[in-house]
Amino acid sequence: METKVPFYNIVNIFLPGLVLLGSSVLLFFDEVKTLVQSIANLGSTGLEILVTVSLFAIAYEVGYIIFRLGSAAIEPLLKKMFGWAEYSDFIAAGKTSEKAHDKLEMLSREYGYARTQITLFIALAVLTGVRTQWWFMFVCILCVGLFTLTARGHMKKTQKAVKQYLPASCGES
Repeated sequence: METKVPFYNIVNIFLPGLVLLGSSVLLFFDEVKTLVQSIANLGSTGLEILVTVSLFAIAYEVGYIIFRLGSAAIEPLLKKMFGWAEYSDFIAAGKTSEKAHDKLEMLSREYGYARTQITLFIALAVLTGVRTQWWFMFVCILCVGLFTLTARGHMKKTQKAVKQYLPASCGES
């Protein structure tokens, strides 16, 4: 069985999950150290491989939750703050040419990545606040701001591209 994971899923789902898990290990180091030592005390039973594979699966699932939270909670906020092209106009503009389709697909992908990063850094800010790591929390909040500006830029470019490529017969929304 051949399984291919799209690059978009790796970047937008798996990596944010790994970042959150890795950051959690740093934030909860003593607890994780105790867990790792208890696993190591079992000896070489092959359990290490199971734990490693499980951690990769957990990272993917955590990343998927971050991705979905971004879609369900962050996206409506971004749309209210910065506006968004109507989905039907987006689709119609993408059908006008290969160039339009490629440009809109790239902008949509970049926007989705920024949205996921906003969600990731909000989660990290909460975790760092719980652990009273204020400097790390400050960095996370700065990253939320940075990726919010990035998302805004991609949203504005998308709106402009939709207007540019939207067939005149479709009208303005």
